[in-house]
Amino acid sequence: MLENKSILIIGANGTIGSELVSFFESKGHNIFTTTRNTKSVSDRCFFLNLSIDEINLQKFNRNFDIVIICAAITSQKFCLNNRELSWRVNVENTVKIAKGMREAGAFIIFLSSNAVFNGELPLVNSQEKATPTTEYGCQKLEVENQLLKLQHKISIVRFSKVINQNMTLVNQWIVNLKMGRRITPLDDMLISPVPVSFAVLVLYTIVLKEFPGIVQVSSNQDITYADFARYIASKIGVDQNLISPISYIDQGFENVSKNTTLDGSALTHLGLTSPDVWKGIDDTFGFHYNE
Repeated sequence: MLENKSILIIGANGTIGSELVSFFESKGHNIFTTTRNTKSVSDRCFFLNLSIDEINLQKFNRNFDIVIICAAITSQKFCLNNRELSWRVNVENTVKIAKGMREAGAFIIFLSSNAVFNGELPLVNSQEKATPTTEYGCQKLEVENQLLKLQHKISIVRFSKVINQNMTLVNQWIVNLKMGRRITPLDDMLISPVPVSFAVLVLYTIVLKEFPGIVQVSSNQDITYADFARYIASKIGVDQNLISPISYIDQGFENVSKNTTLDGSALTHLGLTSPDVWKGIDDTFGFHYNE
């Protein structure tokens, strides 16, 4: 029974981690977390800072049945400009924890990214050769490769962009549009947004089944950020002439993915399917969905 298992969520303050904690607790499960805030430490919340050199697993004082690794530095720009620090956090210490917990008997779930691919193919298959073009993608792939060597009781979940109702960019769009201010979303940068509620459901189902291997999660199609903004404008009933799309080149990006969708075939084993992009946006921001 899942109720009798102890579950550790590493990185419980992030977008996915915080939602996972709330979801599991609402169902009465035995949850433990980690924090970098020393004031938040308790008998169920352990201090853990992946940026330090030494990771001592003895501090947890117990074994866990399931460990979900959500913690990471996710800014691609930061990873590129701070390779040593980001590698320590995203690779070295993440692998140390995963291997240590696995050796102690835990089922490991590692949150990875579509950034392990180069974006050349839509709905890319999980078995396609991963050829990342960013430092962040290289780091995620390195962890994947090391964990897959453990061969069992490992689940790697590749997500495209996960969105929630507190997404700063979208909320800024909404505020500005309602005030009659012009916004400038990118019309040549793609996104296949995954509602955080669906991300949590996927992870919860993996936990229930202890489903191993690689699971890929994206919405069912790519849209541009400009498409995203126009849809938001239509939902809040404002003038779409306030939207003035620009190019990623104008923002100093060197390159962007031509595709961000992932083949979600493995979701069928969990009784799930890739979410519809528009319904996902509606569910996330509380809009009415029109079929």
